[in-house]
Amino acid sequence: MTGTRSQRVAGAAAAAVLVTLAVTVRDGGNAPVAAVAGAAAEGPELRLTGMTDTYSVRRDDAPAEYRITLRATEPHVVKDVTVRIDLSVLAGRADVTWVNKEYRCALAGQVLTCVLGDVERAVAFTPFTLTPRQGAAPGPAGVLTTTVTSADAPTVRHTTQVVVGAPGTPPDERE
Repeated sequence: MTGTRSQRVAGAAAAAVLVTLAVTVRDGGNAPVAAVAGAAAEGPELRLTGMTDTYSVRRDDAPAEYRITLRATEPHVVKDVTVRIDLSVLAGRADVTWVNKEYRCALAGQVLTCVLGDVERAVAFTPFTLTPRQGAAPGPAGVLTTTVTSADAPTVRHTTQVVVGAPGTPPDERE
């Protein structure tokens, strides 16, 4: 080790203070965000809850639904909420077979956008359904990224590994 004993003690003390004051927060696969211990969140905040880390587009079922649940911290209303889902990992592997117009969802290229407006407490919805493409190779397809933005709350992100087929299921009979 280098440095004097007092320098090592001071460095260890500083590290201990940082560990005590800072907490790493992770919400549903989001990138870590530094938060100061004891500091209460001010203003509205959204959380993605019940999101899965792996999503299977099964080859032997009806179109697969992708479900999103957003919760707003009470007593706040989160304004102008928009959900964007990057579906580019599905190119050549699966097709969007239905888009939820009730939640003002629209597909433009490989990005699905749902304009939810204000969220007071919570909203749960299925923005789309998927069907695997005929001849698509089973297995991992990549990462689907969901990003939630609003006018007055921090951005929330979640990543989900997409798998075409599911472990233990045979390929569909179309192939």
